[in-house]
Amino acid sequence: MAVHAKSVKIDPDVSFKTIAKRTPGFTGADLANVINESALLAARHNKNSVGMEDLEAAIDRVLAGPERKSRIMSEAEKKTVAIHESGHTLIAAMLPKTDPVHKVSIIPRGTAALGYTMQLPIEDKYLTTESELLEISVSCLGVGPPKKLF
Repeated sequence: MAVHAKSVKIDPDVSFKTIAKRTPGFTGADLANVINESALLAARHNKNSVGMEDLEAAIDRVLAGPERKSRIMSEAEKKTVAIHESGHTLIAAMLPKTDPVHKVSIIPRGTAALGYTMQLPIEDKYLTTESELLEISVSCLGVGPPKKLF
């Protein structure tokens, strides 16, 4: 990441270790894209350097697409999306083998996502056990019961 950031002024508060934890599996091109996006965001806000908030927003943009503030949702739709994402969060918290939830959003992004629940791995892994896959599947697909509560 630091290699791609050489041409950009970075705030001293930026932690590349924190950014590395948020970007597992990113390629060099993905990381370069994050740096470019963060520099654009900082410039749009008339900043002289890229800060953590710019990098965090750039990672979200690269992972989930740009915010679609023009996509207007009714209050009922917002509630439905919030319940749906809460279901992912609740189930992930209850299952010991799933990655911890890092961020939940009901802001529409990209072409299709009305919200998302982002989980981040605690450690790098190359193999997944059958029981871990089952819990990941439940976390992804098991949002029906929380919806029925509301």
